[in-house]
Amino acid sequence: MLRIPIKSVPMTAAQSLQTLKERGILTNPYAEKYISHPRFPARGRGEMTAAILSLEELGLESGASLDELFQLIKETQFAPCPPDTGFFLRLTWTDQPQSQDSVLTGTHRSPDQAVTVLSEPLERDDSFPKGLYLRKVDGHLWLRGYVCDSAYRFPGDALFALAIRST
Repeated sequence: MLRIPIKSVPMTAAQSLQTLKERGILTNPYAEKYISHPRFPARGRGEMTAAILSLEELGLESGASLDELFQLIKETQFAPCPPDTGFFLRLTWTDQPQSQDSVLTGTHRSPDQAVTVLSEPLERDDSFPKGLYLRKVDGHLWLRGYVCDSAYRFPGDALFALAIRST
């Protein structure tokens, strides 16, 4: 498990998108749509620590759906991340391992070395992005949005960023 401290500051959606552009972080249309949602804007919660670990490390060797993962973490030291965590995590974590697979879309599976940030969905509509994930492809940092339905199962080796509950 990798622990990454994250510091957040208040920011509008427009400021968030501009910051990504200024830092050379690439996005897809789903990430831009997610960041532009009225419930997304960075609230500046201060500091938190995110844990990055695989579903296997959580005891889910055969993988899990998002609903199963939300249910499982209720009994652990972890919690869902605030919606803006992926944005601040991408700004903070610049030494993410390089993906060996440069294909970015259309595979209907968790991309190699992608880290999905577990957050409560902003919308219940399966066509709206469920959240954000981070990748490093061909030396470029990405913050990407993703869509899936409740039947989609992430494989056991899928990596997730979870908030560590404060005690």
